[in-house]
Amino acid sequence: MLLFFLYHFQMFMRELNWMIYKNKITSNGKAIMSFGAGIIGQSNKNQVVLGKNVRLSGWLTVLEKGKITIGDYTLIGNKTVIQAWDAVTIGAYCMISPDVWIQDNNSHSIYAQDRLVDMLGSRDFNDIGIDTTEAVKQPVVIGNHVWIGRRAMILKGVTIGDRAIIAAGAVVTHDVLADTIVAGNPAVVVKKISPNSVDIPKAHETISKLQNKMKHSS
Repeated sequence: MLLFFLYHFQMFMRELNWMIYKNKITSNGKAIMSFGAGIIGQSNKNQVVLGKNVRLSGWLTVLEKGKITIGDYTLIGNKTVIQAWDAVTIGAYCMISPDVWIQDNNSHSIYAQDRLVDMLGSRDFNDIGIDTTEAVKQPVVIGNHVWIGRRAMILKGVTIGDRAIIAAGAVVTHDVLADTIVAGNPAVVVKKISPNSVDIPKAHETISKLQNKMKHSS
């Protein structure tokens, strides 16, 4: 009885969370937004664009004119943060694990004087709020069918090719080619995956066969 209640409560909170955010973004279909997920910082709907059936359990954050675009069926795990000051583009059918951090900027200048201005210009100390002085911004592009492991970090200017895998805890500071696995800090190639083609109709066919098998066995 308790599990039944918890399941339906979770489904209700998903619906409620989607209702809160759906008119603040652009979406090509209904997204699944877990309780605790959120989208903040956008001043117009075009700054966050979600494909159909995106599953969001983490947070999307846009700064100033930044833009986040996420493709169909992509999964964003719990406590993951994606931050765009310029642009973060993520393809379709990606799996992004919990606790991942993706950002297209270095937050602050490398020069101490600029960081001092950021600190003293905080809204905590004045009405205007001065922040992120001279921070470097470069777009992040993540291809289709990419898998990013728990607690990985994807930093500014990185492009990750289709079907690549980013190992748990990896810190990615340079481009990753398609069909490769990278690991470590800084991330380096540890394996190339071949063959690694994707056939979406065949995947649906496999699911249909498994469903029929389960029905007949029950």
